[in-house]
Amino acid sequence: TALATGQKTYNGAISVGHDGTPIKTVLEIAKDYQMSTGVVATSTVTHATPASFLTHIDYRKKEAEIARQMAKSEADIIFGGGAKHWSDDVLMDLEKHNGQYIVDLNDPYDPSRRLVGLFSADALEPHHEGRNPTTTDMAIKAIDILDNNTEGFFLMIEESQVDWGGHSNNAEYIRGEMESLSDLVQMCLDYQREHPNVLVVLTADHECGGVAVHDSNNGNLDIQFTSDYHSANFVPVWASGPGANFFDAMMDNTDIGNQLIKYVKNR
Repeated sequence: TALATGQKTYNGAISVGHDGTPIKTVLEIAKDYQMSTGVVATSTVTHATPASFLTHIDYRKKEAEIARQMAKSEADIIFGGGAKHWSDDVLMDLEKHNGQYIVDLNDPYDPSRRLVGLFSADALEPHHEGRNPTTTDMAIKAIDILDNNTEGFFLMIEESQVDWGGHSNNAEYIRGEMESLSDLVQMCLDYQREHPNVLVVLTADHECGGVAVHDSNNGNLDIQFTSDYHSANFVPVWASGPGANFFDAMMDNTDIGNQLIKYVKNR
């Protein structure tokens, strides 16, 4: 919520304030400015981070209601997992709100309508177990669709499962997700070099697992954990493109959200 709206709230809330009042998100503001918008995630698309950019609800675990709000939202692209939360009724709501549903990234679609792609009943497979489609595959498809708008686009991409590797204290899980993230970042930077008017921001909502990395024999890494939950460790923020200089200091998470909103309004 802090990253999506520039405001803090209580733990578990999805873009509502302490009193339950909805807070407008950067994606909703981008829509006000005629931009195309989308979210890509490797979790269920109704998980906390993608949900916070598109919906408003008192508790993050209400994924069926989050799916219904997403179906009725104005987001042009929603890609990820979580088909089990999209009932037939929700898919009917999607249809009524100019949406369509695919289960394979290569399925045909109507470019004049919103597109929801759900590629697994639950979260997508971990990268080290052969995720298909990959995070980068989904991101490339989303960008290809969204960048046809002369007013620009806002796309939130989450490499969701780095967090889950931290929760499970599984170094192999984290390694695979970071490999996927590296591929994704390289694609985004290559795109940004070809489209220098695009701003790319990379950050995280938190660290998880209290990961400590030590050199070991033959260049291998010895990964140790101090927790199985979120830690207070700092996370980095990097940016490239116009406005990147605003993201070059120690920032509160709300500062990132508010700078993104300012960028959308003043781009």
